[in-house]
This record gives sequence, C-alpha cells and structure tokens, in this order.
Amino acid sequence: MSVQEMSLEEIVRQAIKAEEEARSFYEAASKMVAAAHVQATLQELAGEEVKHKTKLEGLLRGDVEKLVPRQKSRQIQDLQLAEYLVAQPLDKDATFQDVLLVAMQREKASHDFYALMAGVVATEAAKNLFEFLAQEELGHKNKIEVLYDEVIYKEF
Repeated sequence: MSVQEMSLEEIVRQAIKAEEEARSFYEAASKMVAAAHVQATLQELAGEEVKHKTKLEGLLRGDVEKLVPRQKSRQIQDLQLAEYLVAQPLDKDATFQDVLLVAMQREKASHDFYALMAGVVATEAAKNLFEFLAQEELGHKNKIEVLYDEVIYKEF
C-alpha cells in the first residue's frame, strides 16, 4: 500500500510506532556509552520522542488545537553528515561513533517521513503537526551531528 492510499489514522499509528522505537533506541544507546554528557543527550532525545508520540496520540483523539506550538519556526542548520556517513548495525561492541551514526540516520529517516506525510495528508491540522515534527526531527539530527562534529571530528 502506498502512502497516498493510507488513511490518516494508519499514518499516525505508523508514526507512533516509529516514535516508540526511537525512544527505545535512545534509551538502549544511552546505556552503551560511557560519557555522562552523551548519556544525557541520548536520554533527552528519548524524552523528545515521548513528546512526539503524545502529540500524535492527540491527533488521533482529535485534540488538534494544542498540538503545534504557536512559536515561529526556527532555522536549523543541516550539517548533512548523515547523508554522507555510513552507519553499521549496533552490537555489544558498538563505539560512541557507531551510536551517533545510527542516531543520525534514524533522525534523518524520521524527518524525511514526516516531511512526506505533511505533503499527503488532507487536513490542515495534520499537515501542521507533521511539518512541526519534521522540523523537530531535523533539530534532533542537527544536535547529533554537532555532537559528532565536536567529539569525533575533533580527534582528527
């Protein structure tokens, strides 16, 4: 079934599942790294995914009025590291660099998914929510890419 053939409910349920998986990933990844500030960043990202899930559940309930903050959209610089670096599946021997690469790729995929959904949903409320979530995921990607740049590239 193509995205255009999916109902809004199916799209939102798929997005909720993706947010749950992202939260689980960040919680597990935070246990794989030793640096406290990196653990804190990964836990913060896990918390953000919980907030996204809550917003998506609100869309299913019809609570569309309070889903998207009335703040102006902020410009987020995309370092595009995820577009050029290759991530390997994580295992017990994963390094900090491995964790960041996978996280970057996940956030890029989430951003791309929400940007696509914003273009295919019929209601303005759903479009606004998906555009907001795409921007949030781009912000997460940026946070990880900046951390990667500061920690991994610094070593060179």
